[in-house]
Amino acid sequence: MTVKKRILIVCLLLLSLCSILFLYHYRVETDSRTQQPAEGTVFSHDLFDQVLREHVDEKGQVDYTKLKAKPEKFEAYLDLLAVANPEALSYNAQLVFWVNAYNALVIKGVVDHYPITSVRKVKLFNGFFSRLKFHVAGKVYSPDQIEHDIVRTEFVDPRVHFVLVCASKSCPPLWTHAYSAETIEERLETATLNFLRNPEHVRIDRAKRHVDVSKIFKWYEDDFKEGYDGVADFLADYLPPEDAEYLESTDVKLRYLDYDWTLNDQK
Repeated sequence: MTVKKRILIVCLLLLSLCSILFLYHYRVETDSRTQQPAEGTVFSHDLFDQVLREHVDEKGQVDYTKLKAKPEKFEAYLDLLAVANPEALSYNAQLVFWVNAYNALVIKGVVDHYPITSVRKVKLFNGFFSRLKFHVAGKVYSPDQIEHDIVRTEFVDPRVHFVLVCASKSCPPLWTHAYSAETIEERLETATLNFLRNPEHVRIDRAKRHVDVSKIFKWYEDDFKEGYDGVADFLADYLPPEDAEYLESTDVKLRYLDYDWTLNDQK
């Protein structure tokens, strides 16, 4: 065999390997699930509430090992999501539906690929959120589609960023309960307050006149202009009075903290 033929064979083998890796990382994975509701099915978030209470601790970390080993309740809830009709619900109930759906599907994506150390290990270039798809309300959605095309678009409220959980340490912590229409306003306020008063996400340096904030405020800067004069004005609504007064009276520069994509795993 000539040298040229050998080089050609090696190149073809490398090309094949690259094609396999490309297809793995870029293919869309769709969760297989029935689209026919069982007779008498009544939708509720009760099963998801039970799953969260059993598998999420007070720090918002998830016991993925335990959940993967015993997924029956979780799978039953996902079956309900697949055939639910959120359009028949009230405004608050619809918001709750899509927030709970987003959080549940992110958990499902992690469980399906577990053990992993980060959602970024599942697909390249943020593919976990755009190329994993699930059946919800009779259609197929990725987490990105639920967040950007539904939650942020139809429920224009910057506080939603603190209840949508991307399974990473720099995300807002996952709550130990499913959200409900009756208490969603209270939970939005509480989640926002807790996130903004955590120095891991917001830190004011008066000496250097800058504020270190989560990259959430960079990625979704325009969302924090809804009813506010920008991020600093939004922060002032939730920080302690002395910090709020400082932000309102001083021209500060925002700096963005590194985002820790390490999985929110109890292990």
